Amino acid sequence: MKPYELVFLVTLSTLLALAFLALLYYSLKSKRLRLTTVYLSGEPENVVSSITPSVASLYWGFMKKFAKSLYNVLVEKVHTGNIYDWFKFISCWLSVLLIVAVAVFLTALMGG
Repeated sequence: MKPYELVFLVTLSTLLALAFLALLYYSLKSKRLRLTTVYLSGEPENVVSSITPSVASLYWGFMKKFAKSLYNVLVEKVHTGNIYDWFKFISCWLSVLLIVAVAVFLTALMGG
């Protein structure tokens, strides 16, 4: 049998097997709709109905309030649009990571 014919037959048999399994699943699946109440950790429903900030809002709120210096460094020194500034920042971080990795490796090598 030629390799292309073998690939075709294997692919076709896999698709047929998946179609059979999908048909079997949907025919045996329960037709009844299950409705369950939402578990709210013992809190009343009005806690959930109040407006809560999204995760993205919480992230940017944290960045602008508590990590303002880090945010300023990222915006003013890294995201300047100049590739040299980005390369300088990344090479500094990679150098620090390399030094830490070498120190950990040497410590582990010496049995520490």
